Amino acid sequence: MNVRGERLYHAGDTDVIPEMDSVVGVDVALLPVCGAYVMTAGEAVEAARRIQPRIAVPMHWGSHLGTRADADAFAQRAPVEVRILSPDG
Repeated sequence: MNVRGERLYHAGDTDVIPEMDSVVGVDVALLPVCGAYVMTAGEAVEAARRIQPRIAVPMHWGSHLGTRADADAFAQRAPVEVRILSPDG
């Protein structure tokens, strides 16, 4: 998906999947990190390694499932720049 000239990859509710190996040219990747029904922070690190976005944003934390610790764990290990957004907007 293109948003304001940036190529956005929204992983949705998923695990690391083989199709991530063919995703290229991503500016921003939104990756779930809470581990409840979706990737854990460690699995999201693997997804970021496969996709190689310019920036990764952890999601699925902070409201009903997951914690800031999940987002922080992802940020500490991800092989790309990470931006953690406030769940409050």
